[in-house]
Amino acid sequence: MLRYLKDPARYADLMNGTIFRGEQVVSPQYLREVPRKKSVLLAAARKDTLQKINGSSGEIQYLERERDIIMLHDEEKKRFFLACEGQSYSDYTMPLRLFTYDGIEYSAQVQGDVEDQDWTGKPGTPLTPVFHQVLYLGEKKWLSKHDLQEMMEVPEEMEKFRSLLPDYHIHLVDIHDQDPAHFHTEWKDIFLLMNHSRKKDELKRYIEENKGQLKKLTKETKLFLAILLDQYELLDNGEVEVKDLCKAWDGAMMMYREEALEEGLREGMERGMREGKRVGKREGKRIGMQETMKRTALNMYRRGYTPEETAGIVEESVDTVNKWYREFQA
Repeated sequence: MLRYLKDPARYADLMNGTIFRGEQVVSPQYLREVPRKKSVLLAAARKDTLQKINGSSGEIQYLERERDIIMLHDEEKKRFFLACEGQSYSDYTMPLRLFTYDGIEYSAQVQGDVEDQDWTGKPGTPLTPVFHQVLYLGEKKWLSKHDLQEMMEVPEEMEKFRSLLPDYHIHLVDIHDQDPAHFHTEWKDIFLLMNHSRKKDELKRYIEENKGQLKKLTKETKLFLAILLDQYELLDNGEVEVKDLCKAWDGAMMMYREEALEEGLREGMERGMREGKRVGKREGKRIGMQETMKRTALNMYRRGYTPEETAGIVEESVDTVNKWYREFQA
């Protein structure tokens, strides 16, 4: 993914289509990659002062973080950073992570450690803004927090003062849910396909109807899609071989089915163990197995499987699965 994003034209199109909602703010000719790893000075006081504070040897201390990718848009009167974090699963700490990344970036500017940053050290010297996004690649919907305040437990009697607390919002970009009309490079093709990838029948139908267009994609985009759909193999020489993209939905659906079974089994066992403490191990086991089948059916429903397909996996009647599906829809 990082290799794919490092192309300035692709990166500009992604940022224009997501952060700036299709407006052509970013020009690829003004983009250049800057160091992903940044560190800021925490303490540079005299040795004796540091020893009094925390017993330190007096060595200079730094806080260091590394982003996935960050570029500088270095156009006159339009200078800003564009940062992107790739994420394949929901991360509860993401608002805090982005808060830290951006805080270090701004602190580095103040300390004059940013490439081409003309920091004078005088009060009022402006900071170069950082636009960030989280490019979410996970198959499930993002279920974690979007804001720093969502991670806080504010006492009920203090709720009226919540507005006094700092907040930090993450700009989340779900690769399965973007408007292709906002893009002008092969991101358009990626989002057209990925918008169908959470539903088995939709993905199959889309790939079959667009075989000609998919075959025209560049090698790099085919590789990117192959990785997203788990349609690749690592060869002995370290290279990556892309499978036939027009068969991608088969592999993707097999992966989704296995995930659904694993999740259902785990959730069912947890329920069985809880119930076993209350009603006994034998009854708890029976409840756990029943919960496993229903949870698996729920996971397969979310992934677009038909009741008939699900019934064959969970070994229940189609009528039973149809009843569960109606409950899920409610």
